[in-house]
Parts: sequence; C-alpha cells; structure tokens
Amino acid sequence: MAGIKRKREANWCEVGSDILESIMRRLCSVDILSMKRACRWWFSVGESYTSSPSYRPCFQTPWLLIPPPVEEEEDDDKGERKSIISLCFFNLDEKKPYRDVCLCREVYEGRCVGSSHGWLFLLDKTANLSLFNPFSGARIQVEGSLKVGRSEEEELFDVDSYTADGTKYKKYKGGRAFISKAILMMSDICKKKINKDKDGVVLIYRGGEKLAFCMFNDGRFMDLDGAHQSYNDVICYDNLVCAISQFYGFVEVWDFSTTGFSPSPTKVMDIRSCLPLKKAREFLKSTRQVCCSYHFYLVESCGELLSVLRIVSEFMDVDVHVHENGKDNQPKKIRLYKTLMFYVYRVDPHHKILVEMESLGDQVLFLGGNNSISLRVQDCPGCIKDSIYFTDSYWERADEDDSYGGHDMGYYNLKDKCVKPFYDTLHRYKMKPTPFWVLPNLW
Repeated sequence: MAGIKRKREANWCEVGSDILESIMRRLCSVDILSMKRACRWWFSVGESYTSSPSYRPCFQTPWLLIPPPVEEEEDDDKGERKSIISLCFFNLDEKKPYRDVCLCREVYEGRCVGSSHGWLFLLDKTANLSLFNPFSGARIQVEGSLKVGRSEEEELFDVDSYTADGTKYKKYKGGRAFISKAILMMSDICKKKINKDKDGVVLIYRGGEKLAFCMFNDGRFMDLDGAHQSYNDVICYDNLVCAISQFYGFVEVWDFSTTGFSPSPTKVMDIRSCLPLKKAREFLKSTRQVCCSYHFYLVESCGELLSVLRIVSEFMDVDVHVHENGKDNQPKKIRLYKTLMFYVYRVDPHHKILVEMESLGDQVLFLGGNNSISLRVQDCPGCIKDSIYFTDSYWERADEDDSYGGHDMGYYNLKDKCVKPFYDTLHRYKMKPTPFWVLPNLW
C-alpha cells in the first residue's frame, strides 16, 4: 500500500560487540561456542571475549565423553564388517549426544589418562603426554620423561611394547600401565586459564605406585615422596597436592605455596583412614555379595577436602544384549563388576581425622578418571542433589580384556542409598574408549 514504509529487517551480523559480550557473559561455554559459529563477526567477538581477562565461564553440568549408543561399523579391505572407534559427548541436561565437538586424532589413536578443567590428557604409543581442549581446539605438549622402571636405568619409550609382554604391570593394558591418572596443577584456578610460567601437571604413574609433577616451564618430572603406595586419586587445589592411597585410603598432602610450585614441596599432612569395614560387611551380607573391592577419590567441595570410598562388587550376574558384527545377538549372562555404594568423609586437617558425612547438601560430585568435581546442583541442570555421578575407573578390570569394561556408570544418592543409571551401557560389548567426565571450557 502507498505511503506505508516497510521495516528494515534486522541484520544480526551488525550487532555491536558490547551487546554480544553482555549476552555471552550470561552463557555457559557450550552456548558461547554455538554463538561463535553463527557468523565471522560473532566468532571474532567470541574469540576476543573468551581470551580476555574478564572472561569468567558460567558453571555447567559436566559432559560425558563416551562411545555412541550403538557400535559403528565399516567394511575393511576384505569387505568384512568391523567395529570402529568413535566418540561423542553426552549432555546430562538434554539427555542427548553431541557429535560436532572437535576431537583430534590422538583422542582415537592414543589413550585418555585424565580430564582436568576441560582438558583431556592424551598418551600416545610412544609415551608422549599432551593436553587437548575439545571445545577450543587448543593443545599443549608436556615436555619431559618419566623413569618408570624398577631401576634408574630402565626407562619407558614404547607403551605398547612395555605392556604387551605381560611381565610388567600385567594387570593393566595400554597407557594406564604407564600413567593411571593425570590432572592440571594450577596456581590460580579462579583465572580459568593455564599460566605456563606457574602451572604444570601432576600424575599417578607406574601402575599407581608413584606420584610425580612437572611444571610447563621446566620440562622435568619430579617424584613426590609418598609413603602409602599405591595411589587411587590425586587432586590439586589452593596450592596443595593431595593424594589418597589405594588400599587403606590414607590421605597425604604436599604444600607448594612457599615455593610457588617449584620442585621443593613440603609434606604437611598424613592422615590414616578409618574404613567403615563393619558397615561394609553388613551391607554386603544383606545383598549376598561375596567379593568386593574398594576405590578411593578426593574432591574439594565448598573449600573442604572430601574423601570418598566406592565399593564395587566383583561378581554380578547380568543379562547383556550385545550388538556386534552387524547383528543383534541373543542376551547372554556375564559376570561383571558393578558399583554398590559410596561413603563420604570430610578431612579434618586440625585433628587429622576423617569425619563421615551423611549428606552432601546441595552439592553434586562427579567422579571417575577425571579430576574430581563438586558443583552446586543449581549449576547442574539435569542432576539430582546429594548425589555422586560416577564413571568406570576400575582400570584393572576395564582394561583386562576386549570382551567387557567401561560399563560401571550411574549415580548414587546418599539419601536413598541406591545406584541408578543415567546412560544405557549394557547394549555395548565394550565401552571403548572408557568414558570420562569433561567440564566444558573455551580456554
């Protein structure tokens, strides 16, 4: 109609950087990543914002790095179907997988030995350790080598040859005979960025027998003089490195604050554990479980150090529906390991004791092969408060053969005292690679 002016359509590519940044400040890392894909201008603003000192990512539910729900196959050179290694991220909030996140070749060809602050620790077949951020695509090579033999002359160069002969650390396969867990050691976690002049890595290696750390600017691995080998878990917070032993849950703590993460840490704490053996025996008797194993974790929660005991049944008869060779096979009964329950303790640094906790309050824990995480349930959509979300980190069993492993996942509610699933794993013959929690970030 004459005299009516048509409104000019908005061009979202012309939105000012200040407006875009104000929007991004209210978004989690994955949503910022989606915004950056909209156009070149938004990508440029997103890169500038996430690399600036003002960038503070919002808390969000960790994602699960996991094989897809159904094993994928392709034809080999002979025209026969074979399984291929593929991965995706599973979002607990949306209950759906994401496959468009960047994953480098080393994720598929190497071995993931840790996940810390959004970074994956990858070990290749020649024992090179590197960090990879699947959300930003950034990589960091960890320089230095480890003496992992029984003597100073014995050094590891080839992970496969080291473990294939079955004579050295036979209970593990692949890279976990070398490194069973690796995490970031950060001088200021609040900055949410790696400082190569002050930060480094700390790891458990040689089948859990040793602890070591390496600063990025130094390139040398230095052993920590632990007294309670072997180790199940290690964390770093507030200039402290804390480790927990595999067999009795002893907690050891080293202070790096006086040296600024130099090779001269001071051991400041050694706490004997108080395993709830009587409670555990009564529980196992009531559930008719004969054999079980103990696994320990450490996690910083609301400024306090928590010790978590995980009880795993070694023998559970379960009907498994296996999909392999392109066919749906009949269910078959297999004997597997499965998590039964957890106990949580607060570390009292003054009295040097462990105090049992009946509840986590509004906290949610994420445990497994990752750097242990504690978050408020308000920051974790899709999660249930007072619960422990866990993945399989029983490496001796997960890696012992190619028929089964990596399936022991779920969440345990401290109030209900029962384990429930959050992802269906029994349809897969082998969870390979083993699932890991990853906390998305863009730095």
